[in-house]
Amino acid sequence: MKYHLLIILFVAGLSSQTAAGQSSAQSSYRFLGLPSTARTAALGGNHVALASGESSLFTINPAYLTESGHKELSFSYLSHLADIYLGTASFTWHSDKLGTLATGMKILNYGQMSRTDNQGAESGTFGAYDFAWSAAIARTVYPDLQAGIGLQLIHSRYDIYRSSALALFGGLYYRFNNEYTHAGFSFQHLGTQITRFGSEDDDLPFTLSAGLSHRLQHLPLRFNLTLHSLNQWEIPVFDDEDPDFLDYLFRHVRFGAEVLLSENIQLRLGYDHLTSEELKTDRRIDASGTGIGLGLKIREHRIDISRVSLSETGGLILIHLATGL
Repeated sequence: MKYHLLIILFVAGLSSQTAAGQSSAQSSYRFLGLPSTARTAALGGNHVALASGESSLFTINPAYLTESGHKELSFSYLSHLADIYLGTASFTWHSDKLGTLATGMKILNYGQMSRTDNQGAESGTFGAYDFAWSAAIARTVYPDLQAGIGLQLIHSRYDIYRSSALALFGGLYYRFNNEYTHAGFSFQHLGTQITRFGSEDDDLPFTLSAGLSHRLQHLPLRFNLTLHSLNQWEIPVFDDEDPDFLDYLFRHVRFGAEVLLSENIQLRLGYDHLTSEELKTDRRIDASGTGIGLGLKIREHRIDISRVSLSETGGLILIHLATGL
């Protein structure tokens, strides 16, 4: 069983070459890339090599799943602009025979909107949402090396328009012997549409990511670095003005730091350069793409809260709760 996961990951990696030219910035279902928990939001976005990666992060890297997450239940909630909200939930179960399994859901609800014709006349309201259900399994395949694979069913509905898709995701997670350094790799959203919005297929936001996490030996400080969208070198943003090599390079970089005040209290800070490029304005210096957060552990309960800056639009607060059953 433990070798089957590596074989599946290898085949999926080969299959990903057919998707290497796809741009996640130009694809459908982009809600899949939104941070699922307050910890990742505070650290600048989704990281694939976090130390003590919680089970609730299994859609980012299913290799995060370990026996320590047995019977963990978690919820996240983000109140977005207007009446838009993002909600997630997950549950983890460990089996000595099978490995560690998890299932979860993510929903982005856009609320009610006015239906108008091309003359601006209103004719009632309509709703819109994006939804994804995920399931994954992970096992220890070699000492200190975890491998995981998962499946996602994705569905979007905007008034009378509907679309669904099926996707694979998987990853590897390695703990170095000193326990201060961790490495991770993942692929996400490798799949195809089942039903389409229109007459043509839309791409899924396929992405390859690799990262490192390192804690300083004599200071309570841990750094997290993830290189995302490795399958696509040129990531365009709105109103691009002849980007050079460094512009493209830093658009792949996601950085976060954690101050470990104690085993139960953590302060977090993160930055995603691509998000900053997409949201920043030229009218003032702002903190777009920057996240801050606080993590608390009280017995078997975890509480995380974060704030992510959206430039002049303001900031978003995300709350995450996790507990053992």
